Amino acid sequence: MQSVNYTRYYCKWHNNTASHREFVAKYYNNLLGPFLPKNPEAFILDVGCGTGLALGFLKASGFKNVEGVDTDAGQIKLACEAGLPGRLVEDTVKYLAGKRETAECVLCLDVLEHIPKSEQIHFLRSIYETLTPKGLLVLTVPNANASLGMRWRYNDWTHTTSFTEHSLDFVLFNAGFRKINISPAEFVRRPKWYFLPISGGRHWWAFCFFRLLRRLEMMAELGPEQGRQVPLSLNLLAVADREG
Repeated sequence: MQSVNYTRYYCKWHNNTASHREFVAKYYNNLLGPFLPKNPEAFILDVGCGTGLALGFLKASGFKNVEGVDTDAGQIKLACEAGLPGRLVEDTVKYLAGKRETAECVLCLDVLEHIPKSEQIHFLRSIYETLTPKGLLVLTVPNANASLGMRWRYNDWTHTTSFTEHSLDFVLFNAGFRKINISPAEFVRRPKWYFLPISGGRHWWAFCFFRLLRRLEMMAELGPEQGRQVPLSLNLLAVADREG
């Protein structure tokens, strides 16, 4: 199969400017901060690191032993231009085989949905074996429950699937993980001045209104008990402990 230039799509949403990296770092601080190792010397591996946005956040947070890998040359080029430790690999699973039980934390952010469905469990098993016995996988994927789940699934031509909380738990369990926690990964956060009729406040209340409608729809379709539990964010966040 002819290779594709994924950077063409990726750069529609991300750029290599310092201001954008700073903006994304704030998001990662909220998303990843509670799960990162306490030891700044811990080895953290970012699988599918893209242009290194998460790597930049990790370095700025004081982690000294971080590395990212990606199969897209264009994105790794941008990561290296930003002075980040990105590595181009042809075969991620083969690379991971040489890193057995070395990583205290593996990040896999918006990556699994790009892997062919038939290879996803094998891919996750490779990550499982890369982790130290007490290591942690932090992973995000598109959420099929979201109101814009179809757009989120098909907006990127290289996506092969999206997930519900149950299908994500299924692939992680079958890859070897036993202690699995899946929660919403929200992009929209309540602004400081949410109660004022300014742009941020208006956006927040519109978000809350339509999210409520979606919740009521879930409760009507699935029943009140199950409908209250369904995560409705655009992404799902999974944190899986190897030791379990």
